[in-house]
Amino acid sequence: MYQYKSEALIYVEPSYDNKANKAIADNYQFIRDSFKQKRISFIYLPKLLSNDSFNKVMDYNRPYFKNYNQADPAKLYPQLIKHFNIRSNGPALVYVSDEVDEIHEFEFFPLTSGIAKEQLTVYIREILHEINRIKTEIQLKEDKYPHIWFKISEPSVQYENGNDADSHFDRVAFEIPEELRKKINELKEAGYLSKLIEFLEELQKTTRQLSRLHITKDFKIYLMDYEMKEVQMSPLPKALYFLFLNHPEGILFKELTDYRTELMTIYKNISLRENPDEARESIKKMTDPFDNSVNEKCSRIRAAFLRVIAEDIAENYYITGNRGEAKKIVLNRELVIYEKEQILQGL
Repeated sequence: MYQYKSEALIYVEPSYDNKANKAIADNYQFIRDSFKQKRISFIYLPKLLSNDSFNKVMDYNRPYFKNYNQADPAKLYPQLIKHFNIRSNGPALVYVSDEVDEIHEFEFFPLTSGIAKEQLTVYIREILHEINRIKTEIQLKEDKYPHIWFKISEPSVQYENGNDADSHFDRVAFEIPEELRKKINELKEAGYLSKLIEFLEELQKTTRQLSRLHITKDFKIYLMDYEMKEVQMSPLPKALYFLFLNHPEGILFKELTDYRTELMTIYKNISLRENPDEARESIKKMTDPFDNSVNEKCSRIRAAFLRVIAEDIAENYYITGNRGEAKKIVLNRELVIYEKEQILQGL
């Protein structure tokens, strides 16, 4: 999968330029690869909107946005030109970076028919040379005038170190496997990409919407409005998840033992083939306020959602909460759809 870097060159034009578009279309792979070697993404909207890698980024970060690939680049360019304050009257490449605050533009000159690639090679070399100069200049300024950072923080409640599960929730419950971390990094939106997608959402009149959570009669979990993405969990984390779904008011970890019977009943229903003695022991550990088992299961629940949707959406679905407070799933229960109304009720 192509990974969008923190630096990019974005093609913009105030009006359609046939020569420039033909030169890019005919040499797109060459241009993209030339900049990619220097870890710079080349963004050409007609290609981007139908690109498989971009589709995966959108599917993960904006699963609610369905019609983005139908957007007309010609309507998007004016917004980009205004946002980047482009002065050029013709086609241009805009250099943006998550590390560099300044925006730099390069005029995209008309290309002579027949020698486009030779001209492009020289043009690309000149752009890369200028970008390198810009970055060197910024680095020299930072070395000469280093930033002095002052951290101003709100007074916080000081806790004694504890051995209970609640004390370790923020750390253990938010751990994710390395392979998942790598996937998230591959799919994350660079700053310029986020801004571009915001313009796309405005253009297509799209706003963020949370999906309904669909639970089938055999206890499978689907994000109903995100093309039925399945959220896969093993029985223990899933049982804990259903317990918290049953209690929108939240559950204090120190009171987990009060929910042991309910959790055991849920677990039996979703794992009919499990050894009952092992199940009882697992549930006992998971409801022990001084055992980290509940945090480990919360971590797996979070990871299950992060495998299919980005953090800013997933946080509405997994278990969250501050230390000393009830942990809960913040999702509006009107968005929870049970295939059978009695599937979890009264268990």
